[in-house]
Amino acid sequence: MSERFNSNKVFVTDALHSDALFASLLLDKEFHSKLYDEEILALDPTTMYSTTDCSDKFFHIANSTLRYYVRMLEGYLEIYVEGRKKRLPFLSVFKIHMVLLALERGETISDIQVKLALKSIPQQNSGNAKGNKYNDEILDQLFSEFERRQNVIMETHALHNTINQIERELLKGTTSKADRERQIEIIEEKIKNHRLYRKMDRQAGNVLRKSFELNKRTGLFSLFSRKATYDPEQIETEILVDEKLIKADNLEVEFIKQIEILKQEISEIETEVIALGKRLAVESARLTNERELLLQTNED
Repeated sequence: MSERFNSNKVFVTDALHSDALFASLLLDKEFHSKLYDEEILALDPTTMYSTTDCSDKFFHIANSTLRYYVRMLEGYLEIYVEGRKKRLPFLSVFKIHMVLLALERGETISDIQVKLALKSIPQQNSGNAKGNKYNDEILDQLFSEFERRQNVIMETHALHNTINQIERELLKGTTSKADRERQIEIIEEKIKNHRLYRKMDRQAGNVLRKSFELNKRTGLFSLFSRKATYDPEQIETEILVDEKLIKADNLEVEFIKQIEILKQEISEIETEVIALGKRLAVESARLTNERELLLQTNED
């Protein structure tokens, strides 16, 4: 963890030790780890942040949604107004982070307002004008449901992007593997041709050496005129070279090293492709679940 993360963690813990919302999230096993979010706690505590920064960069929600929360939490959040713009200090940004976690946990804005003593527990039929179809509680529930559906849509879109990225990486891995396999085939062909040339060179040298030996003993034309002076099968045996006995030279050794490197790269690619395949299966299952949830919310 960075030094800023640790110092910000100490700061918010000290500043919010008596905050009811902070305490409830801190004691919640499911949301305890989410409370100390690395991205939020890595922010500069001396900077003032706009609502656009908070909505777009930090929380990834609509700016109008964030402004609604800011308005409903007036008195809890420290807000600075510059003309028509609102600026939030670091601690207020962290408080909004806590509010979003509480909403994720299933609470409504009204629940949070009561918990923060921003309003009293509403009494049935009190404070509502006659004929008012939507009181604050109903509006909060409607807004919460709308946001839940919007979150499902956003999650589905994010999963689509993730799956597309994995599929591109899989295609890249498959192409890279095929390219290296082709390189190995080319190098193996080079080794084959190189050994063949070396074999032919040795056999040509043996022919010259044997011809020189025969000419030295019997004369220049005796190889063709006096058949009794040599054994053709023996000469053939002495001339021909067994390729298996040819040891690898420096060039062939270098080719073999290249093949080993390519095989290692192929092994690494195969491991990565297997991992990507498993990840794709998981993300595809998640997308199926999100689609079913989206259909369910639309039916509701």
